[in-house]
Amino acid sequence: MLLCGILALVLAACLSSNEALPGTHSASQSPATTAPTASPHTGHTAISHKDDTELVATLYEMLGHLEASRANLERGNWTLVQAHAAHPTAEYWASVEAALTARNLASVRGALDDYLETAKQQANDAASRNDTARQAVQNVIRTIVDESPEPNVTRAAALALLAESIATEFSEGVENGRIVNVEEFQDSWGFFHVLRSELPIVLSTAPASGQGAITEAQEDLEALAQTTFAQFSDAPGATIAEADTARERLQHLASELRNAFGITASAPSSTEEQLSKIRDMLAATLQAYRTGDPDRAYEEAANAYLEGFEALEPALLERGHRELVEQLERDFKAIRDAIRAGRPVGEVEQLIRTVESALEEVEEVLR
Repeated sequence: MLLCGILALVLAACLSSNEALPGTHSASQSPATTAPTASPHTGHTAISHKDDTELVATLYEMLGHLEASRANLERGNWTLVQAHAAHPTAEYWASVEAALTARNLASVRGALDDYLETAKQQANDAASRNDTARQAVQNVIRTIVDESPEPNVTRAAALALLAESIATEFSEGVENGRIVNVEEFQDSWGFFHVLRSELPIVLSTAPASGQGAITEAQEDLEALAQTTFAQFSDAPGATIAEADTARERLQHLASELRNAFGITASAPSSTEEQLSKIRDMLAATLQAYRTGDPDRAYEEAANAYLEGFEALEPALLERGHRELVEQLERDFKAIRDAIRAGRPVGEVEQLIRTVESALEEVEEVLR
């Protein structure tokens, strides 16, 4: 599945990457970007219901990062403001650009770039640019959902994916009831903020046949909202009560949400299939870069993590291999950074070989 969730690990990794962001404007020179509005589109390539669901789920994650960035902005934590502001363009954009372009919705990139630039400059209008960026993403989500064959089902399926992604991010950010990675915890908080806002609306549209599942999902959401998990924090080591319960409730919520709308979850790929998928994408990354197509190479590299390795993270974390997960996240990011910086082919190839070597360890752990 296309999940989201590829994340900058620490500011040093995020801001030292020097990833070029096409279309970035100076906050002091460009006017506030107008959020794209929901409007009918014609003539774009037909996109399947499954693609709609995964695209909306990814956009929900992008919105969650903007929510986390805004919360840090209110606390004056510019380090994390900038880290979360960078996620939508530096990590997710390559996986959604084609689909948004086909729907004439790629103009949302301008709002995202403008906010990132003001965050980097610690500009006075950062809050208003964040508002604009969040509204732009919300409008894009609304357009895609409204144009899908079954809008309510699409939104429900996307939120189920989001709930599962929250559980994964939470597992990376919290260990033994304490925050061990602030940025990853904030990822889960931002995603949950979106879920908490959207879910009640979606549940109100569920068919009567799903009433029992609706009640279960509502109870899960209410219980999660009352825990310390739902409280924003930027403090390493902070205690998160009911940590294990939170993960279980998120997974249960996703399951009941699908039950309420009669949605069948996609069968997960085997470890062998997932590793093969990652290796194929890495091979495609190197081939594209060698033949002078850095944009395609960057997209393949991003998807090798988003569509590939991220699906293996929960199993690795459950087996106690947090350091391996975090190292591979850095290694995948190093590939993207090198491509964006135009580094020599040999250097990019070596970075890919580093990841491939680590994947052998992953295979041993998950065997």
